[in-house]
Amino acid sequence: MKLNIYKYAFTALTGSALLMGATSCKKYVTLDTPPDALETNVVFTDSATATSAIVNMYSRMAASNQTGTLANTCGWGVTTYGAMSADEGYYYGSGNFTDYQTNTLAAGNTANVLWSGLYQRIARANGAIVALPDAPLSTTLKSQLLGEAKFVRAWMYFYLVSYYGGVPLYLNTDAITGSLLPRSAAADVYTLILQDLTDAKALLNTNYPSTERARANKYVVSAMLARVYFYMGKWAEAEAEATTVISSGTYSLVQDLSTVFLNNSNETIWQISLASTTTPQTIFGSEYLPTGTTPKFVLYDTLVNAFETGDQRKTNWVASLSNANGTFYYPYKYKVAATTTGKEYPIMLRLGEQYLIRAEARANQDNVTGAKEDVDVVRNRAGLTGTTAQTKAEVLAALTHERWVELFMESGDRWLNLKRLNQASVLKGLKPSWKDFQVLYPIPLSSRSANINLLDNDGYK
Repeated sequence: MKLNIYKYAFTALTGSALLMGATSCKKYVTLDTPPDALETNVVFTDSATATSAIVNMYSRMAASNQTGTLANTCGWGVTTYGAMSADEGYYYGSGNFTDYQTNTLAAGNTANVLWSGLYQRIARANGAIVALPDAPLSTTLKSQLLGEAKFVRAWMYFYLVSYYGGVPLYLNTDAITGSLLPRSAAADVYTLILQDLTDAKALLNTNYPSTERARANKYVVSAMLARVYFYMGKWAEAEAEATTVISSGTYSLVQDLSTVFLNNSNETIWQISLASTTTPQTIFGSEYLPTGTTPKFVLYDTLVNAFETGDQRKTNWVASLSNANGTFYYPYKYKVAATTTGKEYPIMLRLGEQYLIRAEARANQDNVTGAKEDVDVVRNRAGLTGTTAQTKAEVLAALTHERWVELFMESGDRWLNLKRLNQASVLKGLKPSWKDFQVLYPIPLSSRSANINLLDNDGYK
């Protein structure tokens, strides 16, 4: 498929050798990135500054709170917005997120923070992707850094297309064109995502470039390819990529469920290193865990009651508190709310998901036996017996449930799957104002006001 390729104005800058976004971004995508005179070709003339730019590209995905755009990219934003839009949970007593919790988003609300945050990360990746091929660096280093930049860009576009549908494709740093870009079709966005990930897989090797699993290697890319193919319904490809990761010998399911989300867990495929050393807890811990007798983020009863009796995931990943208003359940995958010693990193890709991807891919290719084997690996780790599902339809139904209780509050998985399976109408019972067009978020009003070619999604006024 031919890509509708649009160019993006971007200027790279550095502070302590860190790559930042561009002033020209703000004009067209409403990004709040400070200006600087240092050009991209300066940053990437030295191996140390080039590597620092890429490392910063990752670290800026993590933030200490949910009030700024940096918090709303691949961590807190896609996870929490997706959870609230679906049937996983809500912020207790907070009117700031009522529009997400009731699916009554308007174009002028905080959805623009998610949009601009994702595009900020794309801007950084674009600067590297354009500069690295001609940079005076070793071939090995250029391949590594370019592969990482393409992986990050693909990741960001995946969540843009998943939450908003078709979006403008900003791909390079040419400041001449790109001022009034229309939205590309979702199919074109997926084509770009697959191309970037395919390129990244060819450029990277199987070793992690740092001591922690906080930067991409070939297996990280395969895991993301498995996820993308899964959502595209490309079952043979999804199975192949998931098998690559599962069979690598690099990862294994952690049997002690209370330690799955510790940094450098053997189940972790990719995690985000925290940007702050003074408040090293994850945003998931600081935002979800109560600090007193009042809950912060509460899980819906529909999720809490979805766990089978004896499911150790509920025991280890869900906690509760009681006060005069009742008993409230909250996510407890991340257990550190505040600390001076970081033990948890936001985990973006892990092995448990790969087994469930492969299971569903196998079931959709009529390999019911193989699908059940993969489901049972995940269930057995949770202290449950094997699935009782026998037919293809039963296995697929069991997998929908299994993904929910295994991957709740992770990267918007439940929200994306309700949409993928055309099951979002189940939200009507929980949210009376639900309308089918709300499966996509509105395009931010600020961006549409600056770009007459940027049309909103159907249903929004």
